[in-house]
Amino acid sequence: MKLRSPFGWLALAALSASPLCGQENLLPVSRTAGVLTTDLPAGKSTLLGMPFASIVASGTVSAVNAGQLTLASSPAVLPTLSTPHAIKITSRVDQRGTGSNAPAGVSTNAYGRAAKITAQNEQVVTTPLAVVPNVGDEFVIYKLATLSSLFGANNSANLKEGESSATADIVYLASAGELVGYFYHSTADVWRAAATPTAGDAGATEIAPGAAILVARKADGAANIEITFTGDTLPGRQTFDANTGFQVINNPYSVSTTLAASGLQTYVTGGTGAASADVIYLEQDGVLSGYYYKSGGLGGIGWRAISNNTADAGATLVSPGKAILFKEQAGSVGFALQEPFAE
Repeated sequence: MKLRSPFGWLALAALSASPLCGQENLLPVSRTAGVLTTDLPAGKSTLLGMPFASIVASGTVSAVNAGQLTLASSPAVLPTLSTPHAIKITSRVDQRGTGSNAPAGVSTNAYGRAAKITAQNEQVVTTPLAVVPNVGDEFVIYKLATLSSLFGANNSANLKEGESSATADIVYLASAGELVGYFYHSTADVWRAAATPTAGDAGATEIAPGAAILVARKADGAANIEITFTGDTLPGRQTFDANTGFQVINNPYSVSTTLAASGLQTYVTGGTGAASADVIYLEQDGVLSGYYYKSGGLGGIGWRAISNNTADAGATLVSPGKAILFKEQAGSVGFALQEPFAE
């Protein structure tokens, strides 16, 4: 099952005009590592972010040959990456070409970008990063999650099982604006794609770097399910290209922030109204609320809820453990989430 139309799956959750306001007591103790639990209530849809990952190596890029990167790492010898892993560029050491006061010359800017590692030869990894990093840029390598690692090969998460997605809870994985549904088959005892309910084992399906998850629960399933994430927060900002239409974007941070403090207004295209601006949808308790950055006109400037073009919505909470739905409709070509309180 694929939901290609944004309106086809927006119908899974109601839109709300109520702002989600920040609360200081929701801030975690640590922004670098820890534990976070997210509720998946029955009968509702949850935008599920993954705030933690298992980092297996870090270091600097010592040589670049197109998509092949030679790495100086810690540990000194890269572990054998026998399962799916990704590399994330966590700094831009060479700042040439970034402004009028920058040193002469140019450099690439891969800071915040991540991609799956497709091959490894000792310290050399091959990866299709959209922007090639510079020598000296820092990186981390982390394990990619799969359906089985997140929800259990035997559905230890206790999602509602069924013979098809018509009766089972559905896990949608997002990539480039498209949602593909999966469910746990009650007879075969395997994960299967909603489009092919009678065949296959989809447990090894990966959650791509930067992608997020929508969990659509049936009303007659377990009343409340909790998903617990543990590990390390991926350092630095998260950067990716924007596609026209809807994208479900992972929020990889364990620290709460607000729309005003997030820096998102730097990357989204604002407008005098929601129809002419990019829109950020945030979810709370199964309800989606839309916001845009008002750049002028009647009602002033700043973050606004779709239904109210005058009230300041800058205090709206961007919660850890929650993914973000981004609607690009105003010409943005790139998007970045800054690491809260670090940039």
